[in-house]
Amino acid sequence: TLCQLQRRIHKVWQEHFKLVVLYSQRRLAKFQTDSQESIQEILAVQEESSNLMQHILDFFQSLTDSSRENDG
Repeated sequence: TLCQLQRRIHKVWQEHFKLVVLYSQRRLAKFQTDSQESIQEILAVQEESSNLMQHILDFFQSLTDSSRENDG
């Protein structure tokens, strides 16, 4: 009968939406994990860049100090 068919369709739609929600949650969790990994990589590169810049500044400072010693 029509009522039975409607009930069956309703149950199928409920299951469908449960699966859609689970799939969306899984994708969101993966996106969050990937984002966190990317953030960690960016922070590591920033730290390396900062260290490199400090070495360059130290090098130029040593050149300046050396130049002053030779002038004196």
